[in-house]
Amino acid sequence: MSKALRYLGAVRPEAATHLLSFYKHSVKALDEKTRCLIQIVTKVSVGTERGLRQYAPKALKAGASKEEILDAVMMAFPAAGLNKMLDAIEVLIDLDLLPEAPGSTKETGDNRLGSMADFPLNKMACVHKPDGDLIVFRTGPETARVYLSRCPHSKTTLCKGVNHGDRVECRMHNWVFDLASGRCLGPDPEGKPGLIEVKVKVEGGQLVRVG
Repeated sequence: MSKALRYLGAVRPEAATHLLSFYKHSVKALDEKTRCLIQIVTKVSVGTERGLRQYAPKALKAGASKEEILDAVMMAFPAAGLNKMLDAIEVLIDLDLLPEAPGSTKETGDNRLGSMADFPLNKMACVHKPDGDLIVFRTGPETARVYLSRCPHSKTTLCKGVNHGDRVECRMHNWVFDLASGRCLGPDPEGKPGLIEVKVKVEGGQLVRVG
């Protein structure tokens, strides 16, 4: 549940209850996959990136193919227009939820992430690579922790999350991660997965990904 819904439930509990009840019962004849695909169409139409990042992974989990997800995005075109449709496609490319283009290959480039001196000490930094963004957290002159940018929960990129310096907050469901350890700090952190760490080394003052 989003912060906005939690707030509404606290200050206007009756309104929130009726709203959620209406939503639940208005789609009871649809299966989960169909509901999620329809949600993709509506989120693209209104230009809601947060909602798209929430429901596209749900659609895949519910049994939708990447081709069906692309079709749902394209069905939004009459209402959304070209720019919103293309923006949605960029989001889904970032989430790896679209079919691969014919003849394309995922380029990895070199493994250098940058000069250690360019990364702030004990503060979050992002490195954009063709095969996915990385979070760099330098802990000392020759040490750093590096993580995949994807939230282990919603699969959204944490490089577009809320940067708290030594912590990062996912904009989707407000999970917070400690960058010194990679652990999930909450809300309700018990049993929640942490960030996926990437092996790195320092060569000639450069931070280099290993493997």
